[in-house]
Amino acid sequence: MKRVSHQIVAQYLLPAWALLLWNAVPLVSQEVWSLEQCIRHAQEANLLVRQAQTNARVALLSERQAKAGRLPSINANSTLGKQFGRTIDPATNQFVTSNITFNSIGLTAGLPLFAGGQINQGIRQAQWNAQAARADAEQTANNLALQVAQAYLNVLLAEEQREIARRRVEQARFQLETTTKLIEAGSAPAADRFNAQAQLAREEQLAVQAQNNIELAMLALKQLLQLEPDYNLRIERPRIEAPADTAPEILSLPEVYAIAQETQPGVKAAHFRLKSAETGVTLAKSAYYPTVTLFASLNTNYSSQFLDFGNPRIIGTVLSPPVIVRINEVDVPVQQYVNILEFPRLSYFEQIEQNFGQGFGLQINVPIYQNGRNRLSVERARLNVINAQLQENQAQQQLKNDIQTAIANARAGRLQLEAAQKTYEFMQAAFANTERRYQLGAANLLEFTTARNNRDNAENDLLIARYDYVFRLKILDFYMGKEIRL
Repeated sequence: MKRVSHQIVAQYLLPAWALLLWNAVPLVSQEVWSLEQCIRHAQEANLLVRQAQTNARVALLSERQAKAGRLPSINANSTLGKQFGRTIDPATNQFVTSNITFNSIGLTAGLPLFAGGQINQGIRQAQWNAQAARADAEQTANNLALQVAQAYLNVLLAEEQREIARRRVEQARFQLETTTKLIEAGSAPAADRFNAQAQLAREEQLAVQAQNNIELAMLALKQLLQLEPDYNLRIERPRIEAPADTAPEILSLPEVYAIAQETQPGVKAAHFRLKSAETGVTLAKSAYYPTVTLFASLNTNYSSQFLDFGNPRIIGTVLSPPVIVRINEVDVPVQQYVNILEFPRLSYFEQIEQNFGQGFGLQINVPIYQNGRNRLSVERARLNVINAQLQENQAQQQLKNDIQTAIANARAGRLQLEAAQKTYEFMQAAFANTERRYQLGAANLLEFTTARNNRDNAENDLLIARYDYVFRLKILDFYMGKEIRL
């Protein structure tokens, strides 16, 4: 029976282990995402970043289109139609009463020689706009990187809080077992068991809440990464420690602000838009100047009534009406035979060849009065400059305020971390003292539980303060142009 039992167990255990190993293969081979990989993936997949990058490409196309204004333009045209009644023959330019099928073909080309600076200023403005669009795309990607870093740290914080909650559950379960033994030995009152059970239930509830916090934090990270909620995302879990060599209290606003002006794309974008608006004033003024264009044209036409007068055909002879001629004072009627001629119609391609014409010249347009549109365009361009200046000042002031807030938050975060560290050390010492007193019977279970909860709460506050301080330092790194990494 033992041998049969072992065979049965082996029969069922082997497929179970094989299935376990088979399921473990994807887990082992699955890539673990670092913070840098998460940021890179988010910047590639995020819709706002992709939209900003598309806007940058559109601005680049506008720049190329502005540069193409220097090139000549060539257009081909063709007209095919039918005329009825009395009309002008497009081939002979004479009035006829007939049904005419006509076709005209032309090719025109134009090259701007002078446009008052409109082309050059348009190119310059398009270049500024393209730089501003690229800076906007970069700013959007940087903002997303900060959001991903915060979500990444939230996941790590939630996982550490879950680990603390798990340990507290184990401690509460062990405390319940110890209390039960003391009650059975008569060393503790029976009411202590209810307190221990209540404490265990509370710790289990907090553990469930900690697990939910992990799932919510992971969901927020997946949303930033544009991943499906059921995607099995695995991230690196480095030990997050507050850097000891960083001292935010020595950082000054002018120092960080000077660096941020050179590294923050948002400020650059506002500056580029100001340059674009200033160029727009010159572009609007260029409408006051004349334009000179070199043009050339090729044209030909066809008419169904066009006759070949150079190749007549004689189809008969008739006697002309008599003409009275006076000879020796005698009127004598004179007649002669006249050939009846027929003119054939030229073929389509023969007409196209014979009617082929060319031309070229210069076209000058001098603006004299444009209903005040040019003057209003210049005034509107000047107002755009004022608006762009205000936006640049606003961007610079907002950047300065953000840096001030970031420095103040980092300094406060460091002080909060130091205070949380001291609080945890004191609570740990107090708990150790209460634990010894409880073991000696000098403290009851309520005092012991209160001291342990205070110690655990202080540990959780220390953990939150450490992660909060690390993230605030990452914000400072962001404004100083450093790569966000752990």
